[in-house]
Amino acid sequence: MKITPKFKSTQVLAIVSNLLSQLFIRKMITRTSISILFLLSILIGGIREEAEFMIRHEFGDEVNFVFSRYIIPKDIKQEVENKAKQRFYSDFIYTWSVTRDNQIIGYTLLDNVKGKSMPITFIAMYNNHGEVVNAAVIKYREAIGGEVGRESWLKQFFGKNATSPYDDIDGISGATISVDSMTKGIQKLTLLLAVIRDDNPSNEKHETK
Repeated sequence: MKITPKFKSTQVLAIVSNLLSQLFIRKMITRTSISILFLLSILIGGIREEAEFMIRHEFGDEVNFVFSRYIIPKDIKQEVENKAKQRFYSDFIYTWSVTRDNQIIGYTLLDNVKGKSMPITFIAMYNNHGEVVNAAVIKYREAIGGEVGRESWLKQFFGKNATSPYDDIDGISGATISVDSMTKGIQKLTLLLAVIRDDNPSNEKHETK
């Protein structure tokens, strides 16, 4: 889908996000409907474009990657949720397998967690050993708590893996809900990464160069 210069992808995404916020607050839209509309927003380009810009910034301009919509197996979903003590926002997440010279060198996972009233869209990036090498908030939709998107706070996750403790992450005054959601959200993705590395035929994959 090509967006004309009059309505750029970021502008469309902003309109969609604002509409979702109002409908969700007024309880006129379900979480399932929000998930579907977020998928449309990602395909329009704004969120995916920003995520892929960050992937190249982290791993280098010469990398290739395969973008996938990963459907979480129900048994794995429940196991990860129990360990992290947080439910997934939807039954799927988005993944990028990052390659250089036909060798996988890392992974990036994108998901949403619930903030005070609206979702927080974020990514976590990993090396080939399953360790967090970077993380970023792609879209924060509320007036307060946005400090969880600061690099200085997110650096606390660097080097963590599936067996690391996550109860040592510093809080942020006035952003308790966002801190808790993001901490558990990154832990969930880190636990899920080992499963994602195995090929799932139900995934929808798209290669990007």
